[in-house]
Order: sequence, then C-alpha cells, then structure tokens
Amino acid sequence: MANFKLKVRNVHVYCNLEVRLKSRTMKEQANKEVERMVDKKDLFNEYEWKIEGCDDGGINNFDAKLTDAIVERIDEEETDENIFWDGLTAHYDLNVAHILVNTNLETHLKSTTREDAITEVKALCSNPSEGYDWKIENCDEDRINEFDETLKKEIAEVIGKDLEACVFEDK
Repeated sequence: MANFKLKVRNVHVYCNLEVRLKSRTMKEQANKEVERMVDKKDLFNEYEWKIEGCDDGGINNFDAKLTDAIVERIDEEETDENIFWDGLTAHYDLNVAHILVNTNLETHLKSTTREDAITEVKALCSNPSEGYDWKIENCDEDRINEFDETLKKEIAEVIGKDLEACVFEDK
C-alpha cells in the first residue's frame, strides 16, 4: 500500500510574495531601493522573489504580467508599511500582498492504490477544494490566499489534460 499526491502544475493562485532587499542599514535606503525597482520595472534582475513562506520560491514565471501586478500593488500601498527588518539576516524584506502567480499546487490523496487514486481525482474535479488541503508544491505552509471558482476550474482543466501525469506516489 502506498500514499499518493495530486500535483497540478502551472495554475494561477493569489498569494503573498516577498523579496530580500540589498539595503542593510536604514529603512529610508530600503524605500529608495524599492522606488528604483518600480521606476525601472526591474524587479527580478538580481533579486530572488518567492512566495511568502516557500524556501524554494514557488514562482514558475517571472514575466511582464507579474512585474505589472507587483508594481501596481506597490503603487497602491505605502511602501514603508511593506518593508520589514529581518534581524536574523540583517536585511530588509519587501512583502507584496495578494498577487496572482503561476505556480504548482499539491494535495494528499486518501487512496492507497494508483487505480483508486485516479478514481478519486476524477471525483475531486467537481469540487477540488472540498475535503482537500491544497498547498503550493514544496512549501511547508498553506500560502494560498483565495481558492475561488476560477482556480477550481483551472485545476480541473489541468487534470483533464493528463490525469495520470498529475498523480504521484508520495515517498
């Protein structure tokens, strides 16, 4: 008997992002650094953006659409309120809330055989959020802000394209 996971790749999820800034001394410098990033729309060059709480990042595509969404969110809010000092690493971090990101999701299945897991996934497609604890792949915590109808539909579409490629034995 084995345990199985369902992995759905390249779906769009609202989550919070964070990035380590280069500024180490004063919050004013961190604010200016963010202003330069936004003015140039150069967010990803020399910066490691990640989904908040995901050590491996979790973001599949760093494209113009993501840049525009981050810039728009930063412009809407007070930058100063989203910059935090990380005393452990002696750096400032910028947090940007509720951004639509292309990422991979996973959830544990209840089935113990591959055949049962495939049957379970077929049934799950009608309401993917009911009874399942979805999280971003390889992240320790649930960082999904909104599990809406659009996400449910996208999960069902990805599974529908190649159901068997989405089911993995959990080792």
